[in-house]
Amino acid sequence: MSQNWNTIEITTAKQAEDSITGFISETITRGFQIEDLSPGTVKIVVYLKDEEWTLSGFKIRTFLNNINKFFPNIPTPEVTVNQLKYENWAVAWKDNFKPVKIGSRLIVAPPWDKPKKLGDRIPVIIEPAEAFGTGTHETTQGCLNLMELALENIVSDSKRVSLLDIGCGSGIISIAAFKLGAAPVLAIDNDPIAVESAKKNLALNDLEGVIEIKVAELDSISDSADVVVANLDFVTLTSHLEILTRSFKEYLIVSGVIKSKWASLIGIFQNSGLCVTNQIIGKEWGAGLFEHES
Repeated sequence: MSQNWNTIEITTAKQAEDSITGFISETITRGFQIEDLSPGTVKIVVYLKDEEWTLSGFKIRTFLNNINKFFPNIPTPEVTVNQLKYENWAVAWKDNFKPVKIGSRLIVAPPWDKPKKLGDRIPVIIEPAEAFGTGTHETTQGCLNLMELALENIVSDSKRVSLLDIGCGSGIISIAAFKLGAAPVLAIDNDPIAVESAKKNLALNDLEGVIEIKVAELDSISDSADVVVANLDFVTLTSHLEILTRSFKEYLIVSGVIKSKWASLIGIFQNSGLCVTNQIIGKEWGAGLFEHES
């Protein structure tokens, strides 16, 4: 029996895109589609199962009703709700998710559209339908770009570089890290659905049993790694700063922080003995590479 899905189609100004998709990413673990309409306007399509509709749908619609508090000069988003069968939803994903090049070495692609000509690019295969992290969002791209730089600095034939991926979502960071030379790699997420999705993506990349992945809370971290990546949110990052600080030896990469709060996060991190050595400020989100002060 096919399963029904509800869609929320949000037509809004381009400048609000990252704020809305960021909120959606924190509200549900599933992905979404983005379609450019006229210049300056986008349509965001969110997919919710019937059992998710009441709570998650309410949260998203409430956020949209208050979006003008953050963007007072844009029109109120237009919202349309529809219902469709699972088969149509799956086809829609395949039509809209295309390979994307990230940094100088990576290309992220769905399993049905693996690039035939890679050049110097390393493929990361991700099934986009189940967990946050397909390579299309600013926060994910920021982490991947900074991680590539970090690993270029410390990966060598004579040194093993360990990496911890906190809030792994789809597993995209962990998979890319291993393919860029990090090992061992440990991925954790407090959402069992995300962990199961990440395990499927490990299999798509022939990395089953190579990368360790488990359901765990950030508070449970007791070991350290050479590089730690945490694509979370402002509150989680700042309230767990002590744990994050002691969890990395060489580099800490963080994202998931909206641009208006980025300077505040850097100040808090600096007051705790960390210094930012590289950062990527996108349209709406920040990502940073931090080290311990010498």
